[in-house]
Amino acid sequence: MMEYKLGELCIMKSGGTPRRGTAEFYGGDIPWIKISDFKNSNSEIILETEETITQKGLEAINNRLFPKGTLLLAMYGSVGKTAFTGIETSCNQAILGMLPKDESILNLKYLKYWFEENKEKLVNQGRGVTLNNISATIVKKQKINLPDLPTQNKIVNLLDKASALLQKRDESIALLDKLLTDKFYHLFGDTYLNQKSFEEHSIDSLCENIVDCPHSTPKYANQITTFPCIRTSEIKNGEIDWESMKYLDEENHIKRISRLEPLENDLVFGREGTVGEIALIPEKTTLSLGQRVMLFRVKKEIVTPIYFWASIRSNGIQHKIKLKTIGATVKRINIKEVKLMNIPIPPIELQNQFETIYHKIQAQKETLIQSKTELEHLYNSLLQRAFSGQLNFNIDIELDALLAAINIEQDTEKEKHNIKEIATVYAGRLLERIEEQKFDNQTQYQQAKQVVFQMLEEGIIEQAYDKNEEALKLKLV
Repeated sequence: MMEYKLGELCIMKSGGTPRRGTAEFYGGDIPWIKISDFKNSNSEIILETEETITQKGLEAINNRLFPKGTLLLAMYGSVGKTAFTGIETSCNQAILGMLPKDESILNLKYLKYWFEENKEKLVNQGRGVTLNNISATIVKKQKINLPDLPTQNKIVNLLDKASALLQKRDESIALLDKLLTDKFYHLFGDTYLNQKSFEEHSIDSLCENIVDCPHSTPKYANQITTFPCIRTSEIKNGEIDWESMKYLDEENHIKRISRLEPLENDLVFGREGTVGEIALIPEKTTLSLGQRVMLFRVKKEIVTPIYFWASIRSNGIQHKIKLKTIGATVKRINIKEVKLMNIPIPPIELQNQFETIYHKIQAQKETLIQSKTELEHLYNSLLQRAFSGQLNFNIDIELDALLAAINIEQDTEKEKHNIKEIATVYAGRLLERIEEQKFDNQTQYQQAKQVVFQMLEEGIIEQAYDKNEEALKLKLV
C-alpha cells in the first residue's frame, strides 16, 4: 500500500449558489443539486434534483458543472454523505465534487466506500455551532492508504454485493408499505372525496382524550433514561424514531406528564415542523410529549387505533391537513383545526378487517427489518475489514470455509444455521455453484443445499421460471 493525500489523487471543486431572488438564474434545464437530494442508499446515484438553474445561473457560479460519474461529498450539515452524479449537473457550495487524476491508480467507488468508513473522522474535524461543516482544504489533506487497483476493484466488488442486498431489503420493506396503502384504498377509497359515503366524524368526537403538549421546552437529560420525551422530529413515516429520542430525568418527566394517563394504543401527532405525521404507541410506555406534539386516545367502540392512524396518513386527510397548515418558515397547524377535521368512519367490522391485514403485513415487515439489521451489521463489518487489510478475496475459498461450518446433522427445525454472511456476500456465487454442481464432494454439496433451503425459507432467494430454459431457477430476491 502507498499513502496519499486525497488532494494528490483527485481533482476537487465545490459548487456554488446563484443569487437568490434573481429569476433569470433559476428554473432552467441545468440540474442543481443540494444535500437534500442525497438519499440513504449505500450505492446511491443521483439522477434528478429538486431545483434547476439556467445557463446564466451557471455562469454566475463560474460554470461549475460536474460530469456524470463525479463523486459528490457533503461538506455542510450531513458531513461525509456521498453520492455519484448519474447526470451532468451543477451543485451548491456545500458539496464537493471529485474526479480521479489517474484512473489507473484510483477506483472512485473505492474512495466512496472509504469516506463511508471514515465519516466520523471527517465529522470530528468539522467546525460550526449550529451545523457542522468542513472545507475542501480539510478534505484534500486527508491521508489514505491505497492498495493497487486490482485490490481496490476486488474490495469494491465485494462491498457492492453486500450493498445491493441491503438495497433489496429496503425495496422489499417499501413494497410492504405500498401494499398496506393499496389495501387501505381498496377497502375505504379516497378519504378526501369519501367515495364510499361513510359517515364522517370530527377528530374531537372520535377521541375520548386529546392532549396537547405543555408549551414549555423540556429540560432534557444528558443521558439515556427510562423516560423518553418525543418531539415532532421523532414522528417519521408513521413510526416513532427511537434512535434520535431525547430523554428526561424522573423529576422533569413527572412534571411533563401531569395531564397524561398511562399510554396504551394511543397515538402521537406532530402539529409543527413535521405537520401531519402520526405514530402508534402500541404498548404501555412512560413516554412524555415534547413541544407541538399532540396525543389522541380514540373511542375504540367507534374507531380502531389502526384505522385512525392509517386514515390520518392517507393522501386525502393529509391534503386536508395541508390546506389548514400555516407558517412560512416553520409549518404548523392549530389545535382547533385538528380537532374539527372530519374523517370518514367505516363500519367497525371493516376496520377490524383492515387491522388484521395491517398486523399480517407488519409481521412480514418486522422480519425484513430484522434481516436488514443483521445485513447492516455484516456490511459494516465488511467495510471495516476492507480498510484494515483483513479481507480474503478468493471467494470460493471463503465460501468453502463457511460451508464447512454447516453441520448437516443438526436438526434445522430446532436450530437454524448461521448463514447471514453466506447470504449477504456469497449468495450469488453459491447459486452459480448449485446450478453448475461445482463442489469438491457430496458433503459439501449437502451443506450448500441446506443453506439454500434456509435462504428460501427466509425469503432471501426464490424460485422463478426461466422461459428460455423452460425450467425453475433460483434467484436472489
